Amino acid sequence: MISANNSPTLRAHTLIQQNVASIKDRLESARTEAVTGRAADIGRAVNGDTAKVNLLNEAITYSDDRTTVLDFEGGRMATAQAALENMRGIAADTVSSLRLASGSSSLNTKVVAEESAKAGLEDAISRLNTSFGGRPLFGGDSGALPMGQASDILDAVRTIVTAAPDAASALADIETWFNDPAGGFETAFYQGGDGEAPTVELDKGERIATSLSADDQSLRDMLRGFAVTAIASEAPDDAARGAYQDAGGAILAGAGEGVLQLQSSLGVREERVAGALADHKAQSATLSIAYNGLTGVDQAAAATEMRLLETQLEASYLTTSRMANLSLLNYLR
Repeated sequence: MISANNSPTLRAHTLIQQNVASIKDRLESARTEAVTGRAADIGRAVNGDTAKVNLLNEAITYSDDRTTVLDFEGGRMATAQAALENMRGIAADTVSSLRLASGSSSLNTKVVAEESAKAGLEDAISRLNTSFGGRPLFGGDSGALPMGQASDILDAVRTIVTAAPDAASALADIETWFNDPAGGFETAFYQGGDGEAPTVELDKGERIATSLSADDQSLRDMLRGFAVTAIASEAPDDAARGAYQDAGGAILAGAGEGVLQLQSSLGVREERVAGALADHKAQSATLSIAYNGLTGVDQAAAATEMRLLETQLEASYLTTSRMANLSLLNYLR
C-alpha cells in the first residue's frame, strides 16, 4: 500500500510550495531593487566587503547631518544680520534727525528726532527678542527672550532723569544703569543667559560660535542712545533737552560703529559656515556616487526580473490549485 506521506502528489506539492517561497523572496528583493535602485542584499553585492560600505554610509550620514545643521545655523545668522542692519539703519536716521534738529529752531524737528528714537528703541527691542527655529537669536545660552519692554527702559530712564539734579548727573546715572553689573539693565531688564550659546560643529574637531547676545556692549549703547534721545522731550528746559539730544546722538553714532563691527565679525563666521556647508554638500554627493557604485543595481533589469517572477509565482499558484483538486484516491486509480 502506498503511504500518503510518500505519495508523488504530496511530494510534488511540497516541492511547489518550497518553490513558491523561494520565488516570493526573490520577488520581494526584485521589487525593492526596482524601486530603490540599490541591491537588496548589500553583502552579496560587495562580495562580503561590508566594511567599506559601512564607512561610506557613516560618512554620508555625517555630511548630511552637518548640511542640515549648518543650513539652519546659516539661516539664524542671516536673520540676526538683518536685525542688526535694520537697527543700525534706524540709529543712523535718528542721528541725522538730531543733527538737523540741533541746527534748527523748529520745535518740530526736535520732536521728529525724539519720536524716531522712541520708535527705534521699540524696534530694536523687538528685533533683539526675535526667535528662529524655536530659539532666541540674541538670548545667549538661555532659551528665554532676552529683553523686557521698551516701556521698562523708558520708565527707568525717566525715573533717573526726574531724580537727578541736572542733565550731566542724569546721563552719568543712566550710563550706570545700563553698564554697571549691579545696574538695572543687568539685574532687572536683561533676561537672557549670562554665557554664550553653544558652539556649532563645522567639521570634526572644528567648532564655531554662530550666535550673539543682546547684552553685547554695542547693543546696550544703542538702546541707551535711543532711550536718552526719546526722553529728551520730558526735560525741564530747553538746555537740558538739548543736552539729552546731543548726548543721545553721540551715543548712537558710537553704537552704530560698534554694531557695524559686530556685523563684520558675524559676517566672517557666516562665510565659514557657508564654506563648510558647501564642502559637506559636495562631499555627500561624491560619497553617494561611490556608495551607489558599490550597491546600485539596474532598475530596469530589476523591474524586468520582477515581472518574470510575478509570472512564475502566478504559474506556481495555478499548479498548486490544480493539485489541490487531486486526492489520494484519484491518484491510486
